[in-house]
Amino acid sequence: MIIISWLLFGALIGVAAAQRKGFSVLAGVLGGLLLGPLAFLMFFVSGVSASDKNRKCPFCAEFVKAEATICKHCRSELPPPGVDQYKATFR
Repeated sequence: MIIISWLLFGALIGVAAAQRKGFSVLAGVLGGLLLGPLAFLMFFVSGVSASDKNRKCPFCAEFVKAEATICKHCRSELPPPGVDQYKATFR
């Protein structure tokens, strides 16, 4: 019973971590199953600061820094970070 709880808890934390960081859910489940409850610690101690986060360009779908105003890939002007990227007007 303890082993099943270990695996289930790890898988759930892995799914949450994958969704939070933009990875595939399957990778999160596999990582959570392998790490078990240690995934819980890794989830809350990620070491990623706000300045290290990226967002997806609504025009070319490449990742750029969250504070970027112009996409380095397609040179499109990006909406401000607080604006929903999917409501941006496409050219």
